[in-house]
Amino acid sequence: MDFQQVRWLVAGLNDWTWLVAQYRGWLITLATVAGIAAPLLRAARKGLPRPAPSLVIRNGAFALALSSAAVAICSLLHFSDLRWLPPAQRGELHLSAVGGILGHFTDSAVSVLNSVAGLPAEWRAAQIAVHTAIVCAFLAVLAFVLTVVTRRRARRGEIRQIVQEELRRPARS
Repeated sequence: MDFQQVRWLVAGLNDWTWLVAQYRGWLITLATVAGIAAPLLRAARKGLPRPAPSLVIRNGAFALALSSAAVAICSLLHFSDLRWLPPAQRGELHLSAVGGILGHFTDSAVSVLNSVAGLPAEWRAAQIAVHTAIVCAFLAVLAFVLTVVTRRRARRGEIRQIVQEELRRPARS
């Protein structure tokens, strides 16, 4: 494998990981729906009764955990990418003071910070990327906990479904 092939592979991977980060909501939703639908479609295709709800929940939670973890990783791969920001915000970043009662106290500090340190736009892009990664990682952990909690009942549901399959098969002589 030469350098050009590696460069082409990395460039393609960069585009795919950005696509995952950009369409994160759709990806997580589609993966979760596919995880929920898989045991239902399998039972319908084989003519079996509906699977146990715990089995459906476990599959959906597992798909949610994997897709959320993938989105978190892809978000961190693009942590300082300016594509996170709208085109109008890709220049120097200016801080704004908080509103309300605290706004009176922070106005002077914010004006000093804006005049001294023009924050680069990469700072805001990194902030958005890390925030997205933290939310997705938290969602992945919650989905994994749900997977672990429903594991025993889902296993019983799988065994019950296998037994029903075997009972429906014609007896061999």
